[in-house]
Parts: sequence; C-alpha cells; structure tokens
Amino acid sequence: MKHDRHPIPAASRFRPVVQGFFLVLFTVFFSRVTYPLADNLSHLFFNLDPLILLGLALSGSLILSYLLLSVITVVVTVLFGRVFCGWVCPMGTVFDICALAFPARKPRAPDGKGRFTNFKYYLVVFFVSGSLLGLTFVFFLDPLVFLFRVYTLTFYPALIFAVNGALNALRGPAAGLGLIRLAALSYQQPAFVFGLFSLLLFVAVVGLIHLERRFWCRNLCPLGALLALVSRFSLWGRRVSGECIACAKCAKVCPMNAIGEGFHDTSSQECIQCERCAVVCPTAAISFAFHAPGEQRYAHSPSRRGMIAAAAGGVLAAVTAGASVSRQTTHEKLIRPPGALVEEDFLDACLRCGECMKACPTHGLQPAVLQAGFEGFFTPVLVSRIGGCEEKCNECGIVCPTGAIRSLPLEEKRYAIIGNAAIERTLCIAWEQGKLCLVCDEACPYDAIEFRMVTDEKGTIQRPFVIEDKCIGCGQCEHACPTHGGAAIHVTPINEVRKNSGSYITGKVKWLREVKDEGIDFYKETGVRPEGAPELSPAPSDSGVVEELPPGFMK
Repeated sequence: MKHDRHPIPAASRFRPVVQGFFLVLFTVFFSRVTYPLADNLSHLFFNLDPLILLGLALSGSLILSYLLLSVITVVVTVLFGRVFCGWVCPMGTVFDICALAFPARKPRAPDGKGRFTNFKYYLVVFFVSGSLLGLTFVFFLDPLVFLFRVYTLTFYPALIFAVNGALNALRGPAAGLGLIRLAALSYQQPAFVFGLFSLLLFVAVVGLIHLERRFWCRNLCPLGALLALVSRFSLWGRRVSGECIACAKCAKVCPMNAIGEGFHDTSSQECIQCERCAVVCPTAAISFAFHAPGEQRYAHSPSRRGMIAAAAGGVLAAVTAGASVSRQTTHEKLIRPPGALVEEDFLDACLRCGECMKACPTHGLQPAVLQAGFEGFFTPVLVSRIGGCEEKCNECGIVCPTGAIRSLPLEEKRYAIIGNAAIERTLCIAWEQGKLCLVCDEACPYDAIEFRMVTDEKGTIQRPFVIEDKCIGCGQCEHACPTHGGAAIHVTPINEVRKNSGSYITGKVKWLREVKDEGIDFYKETGVRPEGAPELSPAPSDSGVVEELPPGFMK
C-alpha cells in the first residue's frame, strides 16, 4: 500500500539551523578569548553545563553564582528531555556534520539496546566517586570542555599557521601595490604541548561514528549520561499512534537507537528530540507532545555489579593519583599562573578547558604533562622558555570560568609571586665566557636583575645577579636568554605565594620593593652598610607592627 508523503515537522526543519547557530556562537565566543580581551562571553556555554556544577560541588570547590545558570538546562531537560544534546551541544553538531561526510557502516537491526549504552553511566559513577576524594577528572570528557580544548590546542594553531602562510604569499603583491600594513602583517604562531595528541584524540572520537551514529553521545558522554538520568521522567516525548505499520524506518534513522523493538516504545533517556523518526514515517503515526511520564517508554537499567565496579574504580584512581589532603607538588617546572589557587584547590576547580592558554599573549601557558602528577594533566603551567608572563596582562584570571585562577587587578598581579629566577653560571655568557650580556636585565619588567663588577680568572666584568625580593618569577628573562637550548637563567616555584583569598599586596613586600634602590641587596649579601649609603627603616609587618630587618641585614 502506498502512503502519501506527509509534511515534514517544523521542529525537524529548524533543528539544523538552531544547531548551526549554537556551533557558530561557540566558535565566535572562542575567537573572542584573545589579548586584549574585548569581552568575556566564553563562559556562557560552561555556565549552562550542569556537569561542571556537579563536579565542583562534589570536590568541595567554590560554586560561582553564574554556574547556577546550569539549573536552566536541568529544568528544560525535565520538561523536554535531552534537547540540549540534540539542539544545543556543539559537540553533537560536529558529529552530525561529520556523519554527512563519513556515514556509518551498514547498521545492524535496531532493537533499542545499545551494546555500550550503559557505559556512560559507569563513567559518571567513576568520576563521582573519584571527585568525593578530590580526583576531579570528570571535566576531561565533558563535551564542551573537550571541544574548547581541541579548539585551543589544535585548531587555533593550525588556523594561525594557515593565515601566516597566506600573508607570506601576499607580501610581494601587497608591497607592490603600496599596501604596507598588509605586507608587514603577521601573527605570532602558537604551539602547544599535546597539540598532536589532542588532534588524534578528536579524530578518534569522531571516527567512532563509523561504528555507531553519535557513538560518543550514546556511550561515552558524561554530560549526556547526567541529562539522560534527568530526562527519564520528562514530560515531552515521542508518541506512536495506531497508524504504525511497523516498517522500522523510524528505528533505522534514529541516531541514538532510542526506539524499542516494537517501534512504539521510546527510551526517553536516549531520545534527543531530533524528530527524524517523524520525518521518515510513511503514515504520520509519530508525533511529539506532552504526555504522562512512562507512557510508551522504557528505560535502560545499568547493572548493580557494573555500578559497584565503577565506584570502586573511581576510589582506586583517586588514591593512585594521590588525590588527598596530604598531596604535594614540588616539581621544579610546576609554575602556575599568577593568582592560581592553592594547588589542591586549583586541581579541584580547574576545568582543563584551555581558556587561559588561549588568552595568554605570549603562549607561555601550556598544558601540564607530568609536572603536577596524573591529576594535573592539561592544567595550565607557565613554560617560560616558550613565553614569559606579560606584565600588563591579567586575562588568564579574567577568562577562567571557575575561579581556579583568581582575577587579579594588574597592580596586585605585580605582587603575586609565582617563583624565582636562578642563574646557571656554567651556561651564562657573562659568567662562563666573560662576555658582556645584558639581555636578562633588559627583558625583566620588575628590575629584578642587577649587574655588579666581579673579578675572577676571566677578568673584571659585570655579572648578573637575581634580586630575590624583586623577582616574581614571570620568566621574561628565561624566554629572552640568548643561549642555545636551555636558558642560562630559569624560573623555579621556590618562594611562590598562593592565596585563595585576600590581597597579595602586603606591607612587608612593598617595603622590600621600595628600598631596593637604596642598596638593600648589597647589604643582604655582605651584612654591612657601605659608607655613605642611607640607613634603612625597619620593615613593616602585614599587621602594621614594625618588624626587625630580615636576617643578614645590618645598619
């Protein structure tokens, strides 16, 4: 029997447009995270993510008020099911676009039972149990964080490389036409650790659609699992009337395998309200409307054994990663951005999203490898040899969506000590070769390098010294050092100051900075005030009570 073609549901026609809008919006917000920062809209998508709110709450981190906007997502899910996954999530849109170019292999007969459907629930339990002990690795697989990180570490450097290549090709013609600004235009090329790894991981995740459409959304996405649990009793859903002829077209086209064997029942946990089934139905038997929870529905039920195993795995992973209150991170290369919370709280709050790395104008902020242990993967560290911390930039704290990096005013940032520089004299041109080199002093924005006349077997020549009380560990000296390979001056986290609250500007620190030009550093080394040098006032304490001079200081 031939059935007349029925009109395509309006929602199905508009869904690609809505998906495209949110993907473009996500990409535009990403592009706006740059120096100098014009606005800070990149938080919007993260603010709507209830998985982030849950992860921060379980780890005991501060819950910022704007993250409570994720409650909107939960309410919408209760009413309409997983519409966020089908209409808003940019990661889901990427899968749908890629599926057009690389369709899945011939699907097996639909039965409404995915082979790995319950695996995402086990992942959530694994992450939740780990978070209770401080292992906040749940953000690693959050789809919004995942996509933003891929944008930062992979797509952004590739785009800059392509743009610079095009500009290089245009330099000659532009100069010939008198377009001097275009002929001289170029962009600093960023490069990130894990850039290739991030690309391969993204390709692998997208490539899974060859096995099952939206494989990630069906089986791996922790945010999808959380929304699936909420949508189990949603009020909006699929209805099938008696006109159904059991042709199975709806089940074959369903990207989430959410339609049961009888083609009437629907898994509200898996249905993303795409309405593709209604489009292909030859009898117009399928509609979407409000109805009573449980009507024409079935639910996936993860096994108790699997849930217990996942919980035990999360606890084991947390213990193995050292996620306890006694953990310490003393790696000499672990330089956090200025304003970073105390390490334990920083690891709990950091999303590993890469926003701070994207905003860093020198590209010195890089994803951590092993500097902070297993749990610290992809958290930001300052690699000064690549780029130091710019004196007039505080954008890493401004763009951080969870406050893992505090937003410090520029004046206060000057007092946030992230480490101290040390000179490797066997590599230093001035010390080892006896040649005059002033690069580190010229690069230091805090006047923390001092040259003094030193006499040794190489003669009498000016040699550099680091003024510890002035240095904040910005790493500009290490980046500028002209020695090949490793720098002759490098920053370590010694003397770093990390505060979760309160000001970094204290009376004692200001005193040490202000009296530097009066000879304080020479006094510190010799313990004797040179003839003619002015006397120094005692250092004020943070409480306002006058303290004695630091050890080694004498009038």
